[in-house]
Amino acid sequence: MSQVTERTRKAITIAMISLLGKKSFDKITVGDICREAQINHSTFYRYFNDKFALLHAVFEFLLDDLLAETNSTETIVNQIADFIGRNNDFMRHISPQYQSKANLYPEFRLILKDIVTQKYENSENAESDPLIVMIKGSDSPELMISFIVGALVGVVEYLEDHDFKIPKDEFTSFTEDFFRKWVEK
Repeated sequence: MSQVTERTRKAITIAMISLLGKKSFDKITVGDICREAQINHSTFYRYFNDKFALLHAVFEFLLDDLLAETNSTETIVNQIADFIGRNNDFMRHISPQYQSKANLYPEFRLILKDIVTQKYENSENAESDPLIVMIKGSDSPELMISFIVGALVGVVEYLEDHDFKIPKDEFTSFTEDFFRKWVEK
């Protein structure tokens, strides 16, 4: 991929992230995206079939960004809490309550699954992360990852119901304590 192609694709992706910080996915048009990225419609369609394809690229971009910013000692729950804190309006605008047609949580669920899986696969000394301890102690790591991701999506939905105003330390301590207690049983 040429530098111009990468730069243009990234500009369109960042434009969509910016727009999702301001309004819900359903209310964003391709015209809005083009104005924000300062491109014309034909350029948009050269890179993406529609705004759903762009949204997939947005989630991939955010996942890459999230994984690049983390260190190996940070727990998964802390990574997710930091991500939500940095992207509060974005999270609000992809939540199902803001959508009339699109449920974007399946994409978010895939991001969480990728985070948990990569952290598990790259964990050598992750005794401080209760989620990794759960996965390593499981007879079926893949099933345990799915369980953990489902629980994390549930917690994120709780945060959404409370307009993402739960303090980070309350969110992380509750979630990590829950998973620690689960492991101890």
